[in-house]
Amino acid sequence: MEIKFQKTYLEDIYQGNTNSYKEYKSNKQLVSQYVKTINKLKVITQIEQLYQIKSIRYEKLTGNLKGLSSVAVNMQYRIIFKEVASTSNELIIDILEIEELSKHYE
Repeated sequence: MEIKFQKTYLEDIYQGNTNSYKEYKSNKQLVSQYVKTINKLKVITQIEQLYQIKSIRYEKLTGNLKGLSSVAVNMQYRIIFKEVASTSNELIIDILEIEELSKHYE
């Protein structure tokens, strides 16, 4: 699965560059869980496989966030992303565009 980060801070956190982000610099456990979750997303080959990984609690969002999906990082944070299917002559590749790392009920 190809991952595209829509916001710079999301890619920076994934790469371990948290110095510029106070909220994430002091929360090493959250950063570690975020990286693990992104790595789980990278190894899947089809969107349908997200339903099989119970620990990430994959769901399609409704309401204001209709058209987006989310997976849980922990009980408090989730990754919100958009599923984009790109086609070529040989392969169908699913692309996840990571939109946001947010607190679930804020």
